[in-house]
Amino acid sequence: MTGLVLTGGLVACPLTGAVTVRDVILRDGVISADAAGLPRRDISGQMVIAGLVNAHTHGHANLNKGVADRWPLEFSLTSGGWMAAGRDAQMVYDSTLLGAWDMLSKGVTAVYDLAVGMPAPDPDHLAAVAQAYADAGLRAVIAPMVADIGFADSIPGLVETLPPEIAASLSTAPQDPEALLTRIDKGMGFALPEGITWGLAPTIPHQCSEAFLRGAADLARRRGWRLHMHVAESRLQAEVARQLWGGSPVDRLESLGILGPDFTAGHAIWLGARDFATLARHGASVAHIPASNQRLGAGVAPVQMMREAGLTPGLATDGANSSDAMNTFEAMRHATNLSRLSETTRDHWIDAATAYGMATQGGAACMGLAPSTLRPGAPADLTILSLDTLAFTPLNDPVVQMVTAETGSSVTSVFVAGREVLTDGQPRFDTRALRARIARHMPALEAARADQRAAAEAALPHIQQFLDTRPKPDLGFTRTLPMDPS
Repeated sequence: MTGLVLTGGLVACPLTGAVTVRDVILRDGVISADAAGLPRRDISGQMVIAGLVNAHTHGHANLNKGVADRWPLEFSLTSGGWMAAGRDAQMVYDSTLLGAWDMLSKGVTAVYDLAVGMPAPDPDHLAAVAQAYADAGLRAVIAPMVADIGFADSIPGLVETLPPEIAASLSTAPQDPEALLTRIDKGMGFALPEGITWGLAPTIPHQCSEAFLRGAADLARRRGWRLHMHVAESRLQAEVARQLWGGSPVDRLESLGILGPDFTAGHAIWLGARDFATLARHGASVAHIPASNQRLGAGVAPVQMMREAGLTPGLATDGANSSDAMNTFEAMRHATNLSRLSETTRDHWIDAATAYGMATQGGAACMGLAPSTLRPGAPADLTILSLDTLAFTPLNDPVVQMVTAETGSSVTSVFVAGREVLTDGQPRFDTRALRARIARHMPALEAARADQRAAAEAALPHIQQFLDTRPKPDLGFTRTLPMDPS
């Protein structure tokens, strides 16, 4: 029997946002009502919150902080090859562990990692990702991003507008869907550490042929894996869906039988009310990623429209190249603030308690986890915040202040399945050694990917020209703010 009683602190309920003073009993990995025989820890002056869930990130991107300034999404996709290139398994492990450290320090207990795996994942790299999360003590769903069509080839008319040498550098060889799915299945055919499970991420609908997408969904469901895709992340993606299939990406996914309770749509910006109703009807979930959406200039996702359709979105940070920080407190703050940009009444604004629920209950739904409710029987996944910090001084409304003022600097302890994996702000691995290894990696990494990076950077002006000059059909709605001509 293992356990601990946390006594004397405030407890913020993720279901209601209500804050009370009560004991929290951790016993054998779950929240319990039985404190008999357990040691006690006084946490007066601190607050217990449910463990935060990062519902969409990319662990391989953690070595790419700061590389993307004024990049729209299509620049990121053009550069995706070099940003993931040149790595051995140790680099992959350290990149993932760096992100795990960042997330733990911000109160995260579970993460949905869309690991790089294009066109098929490297088993050694996947094993390194899994081991890093296990060593950090986080729960994780690891979903390799896979596709049988390259980015440039998936956009109608793009390759034809490029100079031949640029087109050759971006175009990829056709993949046989059946053979590729066999490679993916084989590459994921090993046991994972406790608390780590598999997902599969056919990355974007138009980068997947019909045969590949159907096969990927069938493979995932035969294996019991979850499915996660980037859906309508940019206006261009919504345009391409209409051009290729005469409807939205959600229409396409529904027609192919991809949607279900195991399916998560990442971003989901350029969708309408009917699309969200479709996702809700199939029991699917949405990962809302506000900081990345802003940084990429992708638009403001209509979260209230999602909620009115019956969806409870999760919150996420995306990868470090499009958000830099793995900060779910920041995601909560952006979710509330962005909901107030539309011309609507205040009852449609996302409040602090709702954002807290999205970062916990919504994220758990995306990952297929039992939610951390801080009630008996729930997983003992929780974070303790010191209230003796600037964010909570003076202490007026702890949940509102957590969303509007907290940065992660108040996080003192994190528990996953009742095990303390962050103590006094420190994880259970050697962070100084990790930073030293990363410093040693970077020169070799930059040298190994220099040619790919140069080729991608040479292509970016041409990608920009295509984006600027393409015809833009009327979608019937917008997700960006129009410029005031006056």
